Amino acid sequence: MNHPTSGTGPTGTGTDTGTGAGAGVGVDAGAETGVGSGADSGAAGSGVGGAYAADTGQLLREAFAEAAYDVTPPPVPLEAIERDGRKRRRRRRAAALSTGCGLLLIPLVVLALRPDGPSSTVRPMAPPSPNPSAGASPSPTPTPTPARTSETSAPLAGQVRVVAPEERVTTEQGTELWLTADGKHWRDPEPEPGVTGPDQFRSLVDGNLDTSEPGISLQGSGSATGGYTVHGLFYGVRSAAAGVRITTYDGTVLDGTVLRLKGTTNWGVYYGHVRVPEDLARSLDFQDPVHEVMVYGTDGEVLAENYFGP
Repeated sequence: MNHPTSGTGPTGTGTDTGTGAGAGVGVDAGAETGVGSGADSGAAGSGVGGAYAADTGQLLREAFAEAAYDVTPPPVPLEAIERDGRKRRRRRRAAALSTGCGLLLIPLVVLALRPDGPSSTVRPMAPPSPNPSAGASPSPTPTPTPARTSETSAPLAGQVRVVAPEERVTTEQGTELWLTADGKHWRDPEPEPGVTGPDQFRSLVDGNLDTSEPGISLQGSGSATGGYTVHGLFYGVRSAAAGVRITTYDGTVLDGTVLRLKGTTNWGVYYGHVRVPEDLARSLDFQDPVHEVMVYGTDGEVLAENYFGP
């Protein structure tokens, strides 16, 4: 009689069947679930993210474009530009007029001076005589200007005027001159009504002049119709000048005027006016209205004399 062995009956069969089914289902389900779910989810995530980024970029571009269209540029300040243009034209016109009036400015020259003879007079003085008589003697006492005679080849010297610092002296032609401790200032006449020329300055202390030695500068301005006002700065002298004579282009000798500060004798300023016929002044052959300047002391001795004509 055959008896069923252990493991071959219903119980054994159930055990084998359960074990096999369990293993098969577990492996297959795990493989399918893990692989299928991971791949599908990744693909879906990538598709959704790309579409969202594209939509966001488009929205930003539209927002920026709309904001740019809403910006309205300010109006162009046409009135301010026109006002500035008019001001610039007026300044250029004034500069051109001033330049035109100064085309015939006399160049700066330096002359040698020899100091001699103190002076305290403020009246016209007699000019130096080439051959003084034995009975004649110089006197510092102010005297009236004597009448000129036909034998006098040169007019009498001009006056010496003592001024305060910044005291303005106006010449007959409108040039203003004033002195300060550091040099000479001047302003030329207005080139036209309402147009004021600039203040100009010739310094004694800026290092451009060697004040340890006598010297003199010559400046000037004018026109063919009105003549020329000439003036200069003399310096480095050890005594006060008593007068100045200016020889013009045609040999005429004019009386100049000396300006100096009170208590100052080692430098000063002189000026004079030279008239030139208009046709000659406009000629290309005309060069300088002044040929010679001479500064002298109270005893008639020439302190400085220089010829700088053509």
